[in-house]
Parts: sequence; C-alpha cells; structure tokens
Amino acid sequence: MMFNLFKKIKQTDLIVYLSTAFLLIWSVINIYSASYHEYSNLYIKQIVFVSIAFFIITFLPFLIEYRKFGYISFYLYLVSVILLILVKFFGVSILGAKRWINLGFFQLQPSEVAKFSTIIFSAYFISNTKLPLSFKDFLKIMGLSAIPFMLIYSQPDLGSAILVVLPVLVMVFLAKFNIKYIIGFVLIGIILSPFIWTHLKDYQKNRIIAFLNPESDPKGTAYHIIQSKIAIGSGMLTGKGYLQGSQSKYYFLPEQHTDFIYATIGEEWGFVVSFLILTVYFILSLRIFYIGMKTNELFGKFLCYGIASIIGFQAFINIAMNVGMAPVVGVPLPFLSYGGTALIMFSLMIMIVLNIEYINKKEGFRFHSQDALNY
Repeated sequence: MMFNLFKKIKQTDLIVYLSTAFLLIWSVINIYSASYHEYSNLYIKQIVFVSIAFFIITFLPFLIEYRKFGYISFYLYLVSVILLILVKFFGVSILGAKRWINLGFFQLQPSEVAKFSTIIFSAYFISNTKLPLSFKDFLKIMGLSAIPFMLIYSQPDLGSAILVVLPVLVMVFLAKFNIKYIIGFVLIGIILSPFIWTHLKDYQKNRIIAFLNPESDPKGTAYHIIQSKIAIGSGMLTGKGYLQGSQSKYYFLPEQHTDFIYATIGEEWGFVVSFLILTVYFILSLRIFYIGMKTNELFGKFLCYGIASIIGFQAFINIAMNVGMAPVVGVPLPFLSYGGTALIMFSLMIMIVLNIEYINKKEGFRFHSQDALNY
C-alpha cells in the first residue's frame, strides 16, 4: 500500500511535495522551541495541524480534481466574504485586531480563507474570459478582489489585505493585460501616496517610521524589528543551538512562534539553515510557476501562477520584515508559523498544484489547448 502511495506521489511533483513536507516538519521542530517555555502545549496543536496538512497533500491530490474548485469558485468566494463580514460582528479581538471567529474547538481566520478563494475565483474568471484581458474585465476582477481587501484592511490587517490583491495582479499581468494600463495604475498610486498616507491608521504609520528609522523609538514601535535583527545577528553562521536562543527564551523577541518564527530559526540555527529555508521557498515558488507554464489548460495555469505568487510574496514579506528590510505588517511565514487556518489553506493550495501536475501527466498528450500555450 505504501509502495503504491509513493508511486502515485511520484506521478505528481516530488519537488513540490518534498519542499512542502520539509517546511511542515521544520514547523513542528521550531514551534516547540519557540513556545514550550511560554505556551506549554502549543506545539501539540501544531502537530495536529501538520498531520491534517500531510493528509491533505498526500491523499487528496488523487481524490479531488482541481477543476471542481472552478465550478464552485464563486460560492467559495461568497462564503469567504460572508465570513469576513461575520468577523466584524462576532470576531475575537487579540492585541487590538479583530481577525478570528471562535468555533469553540478552533479559531478560524477568514482572511486566510479569502486569500485562497480569491485566487481560485480570479483564475476561473480569467480562464473563462477572452484573452488578453480587456480594460472592462480588468476592472471587474479588481473590483472582486477589492471587496475582501477592504474588509480585511478594516480588521485592521493591512499585510493580509495586500496579499489578497498581489496574486491577482500577477495573474492579470500574465493574462497579457495591456502594460500601459498597468504603468498608468502604478503612476496613479504614486500620485495618490500622500492621500493614502493620511488615511493609514496611526500604528501603521508608526511601523513605517520605525522601519525607516528604528533608533527613533527603540523601546516602542521599533522594538520588534530591533529584537528580531539582534536574534538573527547573534545566531551568526551556525546558530546558538536548538533550544538555546537567549532572545527568544528570555522573552525579548515578541511573536516568536508566529510572525517572527524566522528570527527564532536564525538565532538557534544560524545563517546556513536560514538561507536553506529561503532557498526552499524560492524553489517551491519557481517550481509551481513552472508547472503552471507547462499546464495545457488555462484554469490550472492561472491557479499555479496565483499560488506560486502568494507563497513567494508572503514568504518574502515575512522574511524581509524579520531581517529589517520591510515594515512589520503582521503576516505569517507560510507552512512554518503557528496557525491552523493558514496552514490548512496553504496545504489545500499545494494539493491543487499536485493534482494539476497529476492530471497534466495523465492527460498531457490527449488534452491540448492552443490558448493555454500562449499564456
């Protein structure tokens, strides 16, 4: 039975599967280190989430065909928007942000569901639209992503709100939307930046100021960035050793099991392992993008583009935030940070990619779309 399962996994994409498996196992190891002194049983919950994630990426690629997600994409999108609205009325507030719904046995984070559903709905919309995208279709797709963006931004969670839109922009760009419109929108964004700045919340302005000048408030708004940089720098080449991180174990490093898990890894495992993890994210994103390029069907192709984008962007933003190269925007590191909803949603994305490759290999020579080859 195990042999047959391994044979099937080989028919998907081993690079994507093994990269994800590596990150999942690494997640449990490091969340134990980052949390055992503060939250004694958090790693046990993460083991449960990781077990569910392994079930999703190991068995579901052969049981659920990715095209079925296209047929229900609108309803998925609608459910995620309803969940985002419910958060406003019934959400749980933690550290001033209302982002979770308490289900009793589980804290659901609807913004993670919205990232997943917006990618699927956008890919389905693009694949069923005449390409290259017209300006009218561009406005439609941006209007659809603007709804979850505004609802998530109001929680407030600017980082997750941006991550809902970025993969959609990548898909639009790869759908050969006229480049002069894209340049026009970028210019409009630059011109409106003073107006956008005045509408940011005070804590968001302070985080940007802290990023540009950490010395201005080292014990206040810049505390996260400074402690994270100290933790990573003190790890040097090979780290202080597992469970030996002084910044994390003496509570200097905030949110060390969620948004700043990368700093914990840098302190205890050093530059070599930190760089290895960065490389794994790079390989994983590029490989998913490559699977999209060679997929013979538009929906699967744009799904891969969207999934590769969100994994790549979210990992890049989180790591840049940890090393002080970006403002603190509060986004978790995919597969590594503690959190059930994000882990399950990212695992579902990987399951879809593995299924696309599985179907692609089975149908590669008998299902052929000329349109798909052009994108």
